[in-house]
Amino acid sequence: MADAPRKILLVVTTGGFTHATPVLELGRVLAERGHKIEFATLEGQEGWVKGYDFISELYLLGPGPTEEQLDEHYRRMRKWDVSHGLGGVMDSKYLFDSFWPENYRRLKAIMEDPSTRPAMIIGDFFVDAVKDMHVQFDIPITMVWPTMPLLMLPCSYIPGQPGFQLEGTLTSETASIWLRIKNELVILKSLPVILKFLTWTKRQRRMTGVHYRLPSPKKPDYLILVNSFFGLEIPRDLPPLCAPVGPILADEYPPLDPACDAFLSMHQKVIYIALGTHIILDHHDAVKIITALCRLLEDGWIDGVIWAVGKSGRQNLQRDQVFDFKGQVVLGDLLDGKNPSWLFPFFAPQRAILEHSSTIMYFTHGGGSSANEALYHGKPILAMGVFSDQIANTTKLVAGGVAESINKFRFTSDEMYTKIKRILEDSEGLFARNCLRLKRIARVGARRKQHGADLIEEVMYDTELRFRDGKELRPMHLQTADMRMPAYKAKNWDLMAVTGLGVGAMMGSTYLVSTLLWAHREIAISSVRALVGRISSS
Repeated sequence: MADAPRKILLVVTTGGFTHATPVLELGRVLAERGHKIEFATLEGQEGWVKGYDFISELYLLGPGPTEEQLDEHYRRMRKWDVSHGLGGVMDSKYLFDSFWPENYRRLKAIMEDPSTRPAMIIGDFFVDAVKDMHVQFDIPITMVWPTMPLLMLPCSYIPGQPGFQLEGTLTSETASIWLRIKNELVILKSLPVILKFLTWTKRQRRMTGVHYRLPSPKKPDYLILVNSFFGLEIPRDLPPLCAPVGPILADEYPPLDPACDAFLSMHQKVIYIALGTHIILDHHDAVKIITALCRLLEDGWIDGVIWAVGKSGRQNLQRDQVFDFKGQVVLGDLLDGKNPSWLFPFFAPQRAILEHSSTIMYFTHGGGSSANEALYHGKPILAMGVFSDQIANTTKLVAGGVAESINKFRFTSDEMYTKIKRILEDSEGLFARNCLRLKRIARVGARRKQHGADLIEEVMYDTELRFRDGKELRPMHLQTADMRMPAYKAKNWDLMAVTGLGVGAMMGSTYLVSTLLWAHREIAISSVRALVGRISSS
């Protein structure tokens, strides 16, 4: 029965194509094993399945965010300072969660129809409606995260919450007590906005006819696959239902386009820059970056720049800005490809560029996919985290010895020049050594998507025979017993109480006996003497 193919539904809504890629790649592995793979997403994102010919059915879950909404979102995130709490990102949270009702209704319709109901749902971590299907229909689900999940799997020696950590925070081993306190305060100072959001969520769910809250256990009763690996992620103990299986990358990737191919063939020391598809860079920040790059070019540390900037990312750039570079150059000419040392494509074949021997460094925002790809292809990094996991990833990349970092609010042109020079000079050879070390580890980790597919099949097959006529016959085989036990029993508080009572009783009895003996010590002494006398006379 386990060998028969199953129908598996992949679900990715908001978050962009970088959220879809690892889910689709897991689908590819499962399709190669014979399973029927279907895909559900928002309207306007149908193109995500291009190149994934194994997708047998495409479901649309409703309209997605508009370009204007996404632009506002990325502008907010560009200005967000995590040290001020979560207030600056809550408008984006409201935006993305506003798509839940339609996602929920359409996924529920798929589940209620026997002809479309899948045996397993694999969802991006953004899609809460997938968890609702798990609660209502007892269907096994897998949630794919770019990092260790938020508000779950607590780790006492990692201060704060991953994704909301302050710059420079790794573990309590390296953090001062003040930094640890500040990390804990990030969530605490955000409690008013969090409580307001929870009230809004409750009202939205009730209006949709859902009158329960999604459970939030420390260890969930569904599978979590993390698109990362220990080496980038901080090592920690994990339950059987959570596994790092990244970097989840395609075995093949688009080759160099003619423009990038020609550029790389004519240059030997190229820095590649990609700060996120939708990041809208402020003009004064672009000026600082280009000024530093001009100095690096003139001093011979690099001989070319490929900077991938999409249409939205260019909207704040002032084309008439002048730079001192071999005389004077105008930004508009650089953007239009009129200078042989610069290439500004709207889109770049990133992995092919990173793999090329002429690419000697990568300047990135440190997103999960970018970090994975940089490490897999063994390139040193200058990282400027903009929001969420990018900030935590930046700290991890620096700690891994493959990167230098700059702060998006405070960096200067001189700082950027100095840090890039330090990486390229590599006087002790440590950047090259650590890039090779993590490249080898990442390439081993990239094989673990097969293990991820194994776990998906395990949970799916287990669930099929754990239930009969809607009744659960036995618990999940990968769930630890403590999640089915009251806290007092799981933590052995009852044994501690019994032991405490026993020790207390022994100590109390000893104290009582000793007190009585002391109070009647003369009688006791006389009795002992009499006993000794009788023994002696006999």
